[in-house]
Amino acid sequence: MKNLLYLFLLVSFASVAQQKVYYTPVFEKEVFGIDESRKRYPSLTVIDINDDKSKAIMMDAVVRKIANDFNLIATKQGLALHKLDEKKMIPVELLVEADGTIRYFKYGYHGFTIANAKGVAVNPPVFNDTLNTENTRKLKTVAEDFCRTYKLPPNLSKNNFSIGFILNIGPQPKKASKMFIWNIEMAEACDKPDTVETLMLNNLFLESFPKVVFRFKNLKTLDLSNNYIQKIPKAASAMPHLKFLSISGNPINNHKLKFKKNTHLKDLNIQYTGISMMPRTLARNQKLEILFLGNNRFDKFRKRDFRKLDSLRALNLYNAGLYEVPMNVLKLKKLEELDLYYNNLKKLPDEICNMPNLKTLAVSNNELWSLPVNLAKLKMLETLYAHHNRLTELPTLPDLKLLHVGHNLFKTFPEQVYELQNIVEFDITHNQIKEVPGQLRKFQKLQRVFIEGNDFVRIAAKKEELTKLVTDLEKKDILVR
Repeated sequence: MKNLLYLFLLVSFASVAQQKVYYTPVFEKEVFGIDESRKRYPSLTVIDINDDKSKAIMMDAVVRKIANDFNLIATKQGLALHKLDEKKMIPVELLVEADGTIRYFKYGYHGFTIANAKGVAVNPPVFNDTLNTENTRKLKTVAEDFCRTYKLPPNLSKNNFSIGFILNIGPQPKKASKMFIWNIEMAEACDKPDTVETLMLNNLFLESFPKVVFRFKNLKTLDLSNNYIQKIPKAASAMPHLKFLSISGNPINNHKLKFKKNTHLKDLNIQYTGISMMPRTLARNQKLEILFLGNNRFDKFRKRDFRKLDSLRALNLYNAGLYEVPMNVLKLKKLEELDLYYNNLKKLPDEICNMPNLKTLAVSNNELWSLPVNLAKLKMLETLYAHHNRLTELPTLPDLKLLHVGHNLFKTFPEQVYELQNIVEFDITHNQIKEVPGQLRKFQKLQRVFIEGNDFVRIAAKKEELTKLVTDLEKKDILVR
């Protein structure tokens, strides 16, 4: 009985301490194959061709954060992946429980060979994901620790799921530039820093803010995107001539992004930084005109967010996890461009029609069933992207120059389009329209029209009528697709 209990404990311990990290062909051979893993862990990042909204785009911010976090953990353990003596791109797939716990870490390509036209295997293989013994050991050690300590957000899925990203192994050389200072060595060696206005220090695997930046007193443009910087000093925003700052693609959280009051910064890019709320001190950039906040996952917006950013002309909230438009955004009277692509919006608030200077409105890839009835009040609006939604009709429109409403649910051609006297480009592809839109001939300024994927393209009885329409439009030098 004692031996039986001992055996039971041993088996239990072995199952708890189960190796989670697998080279993909080994995983498929010893654990379960591709089909079985797909059943147990459906992918969140595969584009479903039957679903207009790309899941891959919606998950982009999450995937990039996971890849960044893995690289940070590796660096902290003394394994900077970009410093390894091999150069590879290795796909990783995490098989994750619904609560965010990582169950399996698979790395490497699936066990297939690439053959030429005669059926002979290509040598060397097109995809080479094998690391030497020592680097494989190091990668597995980091991956095991990652599995034990890292947890994905629990709200990504109600069921088990898989998610993938790419590990770049070895040096990834940056393309040299003759126009800009593009690495730290050049910045440190510069003997005339007061003449320099631009630093392009992006994609350099920097782990901390480079203090050499402060040598350049007349700096106007600073690009630090796609590094591993976790904290930006407030002094950076106080540089007296700095107009453009990009820290996109750095793993900065809300508490480590702070600004000093300034009146010089005009253009700020903080995409892919992992922030979940707007930094409180962002409002100190009171002359900011262009703000990229997209590709972060915002928990909520506070009442004071955007309140003092009255100079904003362009705002990017692309793929930001929004279920509604922040009300303070609608009070930005100088705003000319608003990008709300790839969110979860089911409705646009009527207040959006009270933005007097709005020229471009991008609301594609949402879940909109309608557009505001008073949209025509936007007298300055010239460009409207509303494709990949659920629209069945349109309100009266402003006098647009560009209108994209493809991949919606229109069954009849929206008559409001024919009132657009200045339309230059129009896209209504992949709807369910049966009648050929012959009145497209009336447009005087039309240059490009996209109509493919509608029912009238597939109805044999409409073929002659459609062919004549296309011929007539092309005679007017209009591109038809």
